[in-house]
Amino acid sequence: MQALASIRTPLQAAAFLSATRRLARLGLMVGVAAALAAAAAQNVEGDPNAPLAGRVYGTAIRTADAEMLRDEVLRRLTERYAAEKGLSVTAAEQRAYVDRMQAALRQDREQRIARRDALNRRLAAGGLSEAERRKLAAEVEALNQAIAALGDGAGGAASAEDRKARQQIAAAFILQWKINRALYRQYGGRIAYQQGGPEPVDAYRLFLEERQARGDFAIYDPKLEAPFWSYYRDDSKHSFYPRGSRQEAEAFKTPWGSTK
Repeated sequence: MQALASIRTPLQAAAFLSATRRLARLGLMVGVAAALAAAAAQNVEGDPNAPLAGRVYGTAIRTADAEMLRDEVLRRLTERYAAEKGLSVTAAEQRAYVDRMQAALRQDREQRIARRDALNRRLAAGGLSEAERRKLAAEVEALNQAIAALGDGAGGAASAEDRKARQQIAAAFILQWKINRALYRQYGGRIAYQQGGPEPVDAYRLFLEERQARGDFAIYDPKLEAPFWSYYRDDSKHSFYPRGSRQEAEAFKTPWGSTK
């Protein structure tokens, strides 16, 4: 899946913190007539006034957005898959993940402070052209904003609400990684490199095709069929690890922040 796999870089760690703060503040085509009749007795996801796009298990999905349809189908299918495979996240795994995230944030903050201080020394020394001075001053301002966004780096100073949010996000990231690993072990195929971590794109395609064939979900709107599948069938959307490479072999070896 896009995005929910692991934090591996300072930029991803900063995105994790931003997400934490936001959270803390806060089968086959059937006849349309038959589908509409069935949907009336089902749970409904999406805009009630939107067209009936599809169904996943007992829930009708109303949307004109193929991405929303795909996300909802995938979310419910992978939730069921995780339950079937007994995949879960322990408190120890959550703590390890949050600790690693906090360490990455602290390191990122320290590096930005060092860079800012070095730039300030260059500015104070003089001898720069006006263009160079403006460029360095703009970078210093950007670094100051990033440093402020990263906080003071003291994870223990976070509020109880922030800590709970971080644990929730950690649980979601770790569980997604475990789902990805389980799908790859079951279906194989190529692994795409995403900013959030390795994603077994071929495994997801095979999984979805299998679940559609057995009737776990259906796409009712023919206009959404191609865009629904494009993420998994259009290779141009991905950068794949070379087949047989060390990166491919180790992609799901060690979960980031997890204990196993």
